[in-house]
Amino acid sequence: MDPVQTLSRPLIILFVYLARPRMSRADMEQDITELWHLVETLGNSQVIDLIHQKGEEFNATYIGPGKAEEVCVYLKTHPTDIIVLNGQLKPSQKFTLMKLFWAIRPNIQIWDRVDLILAIFSRHARTAEAKLQIELARMQSMGPRIYGMGMVLSRQGGGIGTRGLGETNTELMKRHWKREIKRTKDELAKSAASRKRQMDHRKNLGLQTISIVGYTNAGKTSLFNILTHKKHLVENTLFATLDSTVGEIFMPSLGKKVLISDTIGFIANLPPSLIEAFKSTLMESVHADIVLHIIDASDPLMTEKIGVVNEILNQLKIPEEKEVLVFNKIDAAPNLDRQKISGLAGDIPHVYISTKTKEGIETLTSTLLPQVIQRNT
Repeated sequence: MDPVQTLSRPLIILFVYLARPRMSRADMEQDITELWHLVETLGNSQVIDLIHQKGEEFNATYIGPGKAEEVCVYLKTHPTDIIVLNGQLKPSQKFTLMKLFWAIRPNIQIWDRVDLILAIFSRHARTAEAKLQIELARMQSMGPRIYGMGMVLSRQGGGIGTRGLGETNTELMKRHWKREIKRTKDELAKSAASRKRQMDHRKNLGLQTISIVGYTNAGKTSLFNILTHKKHLVENTLFATLDSTVGEIFMPSLGKKVLISDTIGFIANLPPSLIEAFKSTLMESVHADIVLHIIDASDPLMTEKIGVVNEILNQLKIPEEKEVLVFNKIDAAPNLDRQKISGLAGDIPHVYISTKTKEGIETLTSTLLPQVIQRNT
């Protein structure tokens, strides 16, 4: 059950943050700020406090027994609906924390970073395919945890040499989990096959394709709307787009139409399981002739976020030769050092635009894109 949908009042959230020993204060603050933005995107929620721990990950509780006890003391006097931990917890770690915290607040939920992102994905899912992708990612994330809970039941069910109730529950849960995984993968395979047929059909017609990628909230959908004259929802939130949306633009200098797609936004530390679950959507980017990497030029963390996107593009095996860098929001960055950025871009084609004022859009569509398309033809 989704607490975001079922509670009328704002959710009360406690952050419990584990910083690595060599993590700088600036990196830690950046990480916490992004967590904060994720919770804002979740909606109907408020962060009431932050409990911080610095050190190596602890095997049993992730945050260590002392810090876990500190959280228990906190929960005795502070109403809390959800505890959000910044990492990706092992099944045993999450279950150990559940047992500790449930003893004080039986209805509390314990989320790691994957759980938080999946809750946001659920909020933005529009199509059946997106909902299936979220369902698959959630099952892949939660399956081992369900199994871990089953093992505890098995210890309660019977003694040595017996087949207890808990052992039976464990086996039933594992079989059910595997069946549901297979069912969802089969449904997604049908969607992927349909998408692949559409892409093959476009190529057979000689249609070239452009895909817009970028860090979430960089302005991908705003650019897509301008280029295609469509009016897809633009929100100042993370992960506003989950589904791949395809439109077309006419380029007079080439005398033909080109297809363009908008896809899911990326984020730092996006778990591999989520990338895997959304591969059918990301196929539009993998098989595109050109990949427009849109960047928020006004973001102080611009360089780091470019690195995050490049890392994911590398995971998807998208070659650098396909990439065009589009530095957006220049209206909000009047002191942008374009010479320095051009030096960092190197041989990758790049352009400076503002989807708000339309500055640079003509250069992108009339000069840069036609040049790149002709080069790749």
